[in-house]
Amino acid sequence: MVSNSDSMKIINLLIGILLLGSCTKPDVIETITNPYELTGKINRDTTLTSNNIWTLNGRVSIAPGNTLTIEAGTTIKAKPGSGSNASCLIISKGAKIKAQGTFQHPIIFTTTEDGANENVRGMWGGLIILGNAKGSFVGGVNKMQIEGIPASDTLGLYGGNNDNDNSGILTYVSIRHGGANIGEGNEINGLTLGCVGDSTVVNNIEIACNSDDGLELFGGSVNVDNVLLWSISDDCLDIDQGYKGTVSNCLAIASEVTDHLIELDGGEGVYNPNFNIINFNFLDTVTRSTGSGSNIHCRSQANGFVSLNKNTTIKNEIGTNVLIDTLGIELDYNIFNWSYYYE
Repeated sequence: MVSNSDSMKIINLLIGILLLGSCTKPDVIETITNPYELTGKINRDTTLTSNNIWTLNGRVSIAPGNTLTIEAGTTIKAKPGSGSNASCLIISKGAKIKAQGTFQHPIIFTTTEDGANENVRGMWGGLIILGNAKGSFVGGVNKMQIEGIPASDTLGLYGGNNDNDNSGILTYVSIRHGGANIGEGNEINGLTLGCVGDSTVVNNIEIACNSDDGLELFGGSVNVDNVLLWSISDDCLDIDQGYKGTVSNCLAIASEVTDHLIELDGGEGVYNPNFNIINFNFLDTVTRSTGSGSNIHCRSQANGFVSLNKNTTIKNEIGTNVLIDTLGIELDYNIFNWSYYYE
């Protein structure tokens, strides 16, 4: 038989337990106003399905250890803007992207603005993939902050010592109307590959109507195959910081504001490997209103090989070490029939 005093002890104990539980922090319930809008830092594996149109709102980063999967046929539309919070997608060091479009169902990155055409550029940032492969930087450091991303955002760091690093796969992907200005003379490229390793697969890529460079490779060893670059305001293809991979089967179609078809830089430190650009094709260009007027610009530390399908103007700075062969093979342009250019 329980006495009255024992009953009170039991009741007081239960009240204490309840009060203790009420002091613990409750589970956070995330409120999603738009389930198809990507914002901020993503700390979980995420899949973008093709049955929805997805929106990028501001700087979106896939955090290390997570994978962004994008189904074939998916469209991602970025909200327009400029400054440090311009919409862009960053695959950070240690994260992966699995964007596997097909010839029939490519993956499209574009702007939310309707009616954009080939003269509409800089509506959003671009796609940035960062890895742990080797680069050549001033001062001999092994990592840097990628251009276009504020130094306060540590997910903008790239570089390391693993040339076999794997950042995922990017195939049959079209990137349109990017290159937003985030500061004086500081834009984001259409596709930026920062020290991406050679276990990453990048092929069948279109970059169209970008305000900065189309494709820029900062160090790394990734190989890129089948690339269409057109209506670019700066350089169609740009190589920097000790890139040692191969870009093959590339077609560049300049606009009246294109600076160079190719701009080549070497390492900024002691490390300065060779790059290869194989079967670079270009269509007859128009008279440009900006830039130096040279179609290929080889800077003093550039170190590699380029094969073209015809002659063009070349500017070589003192100290450059680039062998250029104009007997490259003309591409079968039908490989790009899936693209925006041929729509």
